[in-house]
Amino acid sequence: MIEVDANFHTIGGKSVVEREDARYREYRRKWKDWPETFHAGEFPLHLDIETNSTCNLRCPFCATTHNRYRAGFMEEQVWKKVLDEAGRNALPSLKFTFRGEPLLHPDLPRMVKYAKDAGVLDVYFNTNAVRLTEPVIRALVDAGLDRISISFEGFEKPVYESYRVGAKFEQVVRNIETLKRVKEELGSAKPLVRIQTVLVPELAGREKEYAAFWAPRADEVAYLDMKDEEGNPDHRGVVSDWACPQLWQRMTITWDGKILPCVHDIYEWMSFGNVLDMSIQDAWQSAREEEYRCLHRTGKAHEIPACDRCPLRENEIGKLARGGA
Repeated sequence: MIEVDANFHTIGGKSVVEREDARYREYRRKWKDWPETFHAGEFPLHLDIETNSTCNLRCPFCATTHNRYRAGFMEEQVWKKVLDEAGRNALPSLKFTFRGEPLLHPDLPRMVKYAKDAGVLDVYFNTNAVRLTEPVIRALVDAGLDRISISFEGFEKPVYESYRVGAKFEQVVRNIETLKRVKEELGSAKPLVRIQTVLVPELAGREKEYAAFWAPRADEVAYLDMKDEEGNPDHRGVVSDWACPQLWQRMTITWDGKILPCVHDIYEWMSFGNVLDMSIQDAWQSAREEEYRCLHRTGKAHEIPACDRCPLRENEIGKLARGGA
């Protein structure tokens, strides 16, 4: 059983992944159809590229806060190799985010431009927006950034600062408003802006208030299901016919070039190798990747250690047990 994007909920505005461009619409069709039909094409539909593994905040619900990864920033030879292969394979979409805050990487605007020059349709990243200053905004608009997802818990200072530890409410709201102003000054519709929150307890039942606050500042307002990422949750041995759609949609590249099958293998247990030594396409079409898909397809995902401890899988099979709630 697969339900694509089941942990994501739009509550205001128009989805930033709904566009009229024919090639883009075909990509979104495949995004839904490939997992539902257990079909994998010749190359991923999407890449998650970790520009860096560090963050400037210490959010209590985030895996990056509770786990210690080897800190580093992606070097130019790595990101150019990834983006060159993406261009050769007509990659539709990529996100410059995995475990860290991408705006900490000084080369991010160059990466965005390189990806757009390579022909990638949808180039975006997730950010806490603390470093989203006006010079950075102008550089990203010039580079051709398609969209940006800004994570912001709530619409009140106490709630926000209790979860986004190290950020200042007024400053980040101002940064987001500056983004809108600069776009208007430049006459640019892009980047499309999604404001999103993890549905923390203080916001449950207040989704309409959240949407009303952010709608004037964004194209889309959304929330994500809250996952238990502290210590990489352990629900070993739980059997379910739920299959993860990511195995038929995307791959992740870490800051030092490791190729992973999804965005939840935070400990890199499922690494296929390094992009400096092998191609992303070879990893995508490998026997190991097909084995992962087979185990998910046949209800045996719990036999994969990383999947057996995956917070997304825990959430989704919990929903099934509750009748889809």
